[in-house]
Amino acid sequence: MKNILKRTAVSMTVLAALGSSAVAYAEAPSQPNVVLLFADDMGYADAGFQNQSKDVETPNLDRLAASGAILTAGYVTAPVCGPSRAGLTTGRYQQRFGYHNNTGPFVREEGIIQGMPDDQLTFGHYFQQAGYTTGMIGKHHDGKQRHYWPHHRGFDEFYGFNNGAANYFVGPNNQQNVKRKPFSSIYRNDVLDDNFDEYLTDRFGTEAVSFIERHKEDPFFLYVPFNGIHGPLQATEEDLKRFEHIENEKRRKLVAMNYNLDKNIGRILDSLEENDLTKNTIVVFLSDNGGKYEGNYSYNHPLRAEKGTLWDGGMRIPFAISWPGTIPAGQTIDDPIISLDLVPTFAAATNMEVQAEWQLDGVDILPLLKGEEEKLENRFLFWNTSTAGAIRDQDWKLVMPNIRNKRPRVQLFNISNDISESTDLAKQHPEQVKRLQDAWNAWDAENEDAKWGWNKNMFPVETNWRNLNSL
Repeated sequence: MKNILKRTAVSMTVLAALGSSAVAYAEAPSQPNVVLLFADDMGYADAGFQNQSKDVETPNLDRLAASGAILTAGYVTAPVCGPSRAGLTTGRYQQRFGYHNNTGPFVREEGIIQGMPDDQLTFGHYFQQAGYTTGMIGKHHDGKQRHYWPHHRGFDEFYGFNNGAANYFVGPNNQQNVKRKPFSSIYRNDVLDDNFDEYLTDRFGTEAVSFIERHKEDPFFLYVPFNGIHGPLQATEEDLKRFEHIENEKRRKLVAMNYNLDKNIGRILDSLEENDLTKNTIVVFLSDNGGKYEGNYSYNHPLRAEKGTLWDGGMRIPFAISWPGTIPAGQTIDDPIISLDLVPTFAAATNMEVQAEWQLDGVDILPLLKGEEEKLENRFLFWNTSTAGAIRDQDWKLVMPNIRNKRPRVQLFNISNDISESTDLAKQHPEQVKRLQDAWNAWDAENEDAKWGWNKNMFPVETNWRNLNSL
């Protein structure tokens, strides 16, 4: 009864706000659950549904993708962890608030505190306002002070760590680890977790299933940013044995970690099915940036380059979305999609009223996913790492490897026909170079300068790491 009353009350509120035009849609589930699965450093080729890597096994990701849509030109907003997550969670280009780089040793000027601004809302806040229970399980990567942690940023429940990486076998020493690496230890909201025996990816899977079981009677938003398959390369003996035929030891570990990640995604999908929630749950999977072969031995083929760059290998990622009964199964969509599109799409799917002050930068792709539109309107997608820039529309992509030069070098690709960015067409099409540069400059003029980074020449004030790491 609690579930029925809660959903009905919110539905009536939404209907009153939207008027009679919403009545036709009200017969569909007005508040579907949303599960957002976010991998770390998984390359474009390392999800099986991409049909690129022959050595990976991801049967659960494959069934998720088969039940909905594969977005072949799916992007995130940055080629590294922190800013990519800032863009995803806010629905805004993170450059809007100066979050161009991972938090680091240097800041632009005295007084800057590294982390997403306190007044910037996240999708956790948006779902809370719509009556959802919100949970985040996994890797957070933001400012170190506690007020930046997820349970202060729109999530009712947080279980995980706030750092770029963590030991996958930290559990047996979690209490002791906090003395040396406080942000690689596992917390439940503000409380340091007890020691535990599970491999960390398994632990996050267990927590995700527990969240679903405890909140299955009411609408929930569950965000699961796994730290797999980011380094360190640490796999279980059981998973390593499965892939003992892979000769390269580091690649073998990566593929085993990848398989374990997939197993835990399968546990989450199974929990939804066992609780009869599958048709009333939107499930999305994507990675935070591209793979880095010399870092974690993930593959990006056929894309160019890797994590940290603005060629597609840095931020074009495996991306799939499922909502059985609403989004037709077996789709492959080639339109350029970006992680910023998820917040407006979730809002449309859940009858959540988007507020102007959210200042979202993405678009609602639900009509495309449902087959109500054949293509999205042509638009620009933008990237800026504070040292490099890029812009893409439907057919063309411009890469500027060093925007700090007075005359930055540019590379132009017909990206819709040249996925590997192998042929530079800048000299043949100067009109396209100018068009894209002008659009990028106009967009960047609306952004805040980067607040922090790792280049002392750009960020002259050294951060007090003791303060940065203080609890």
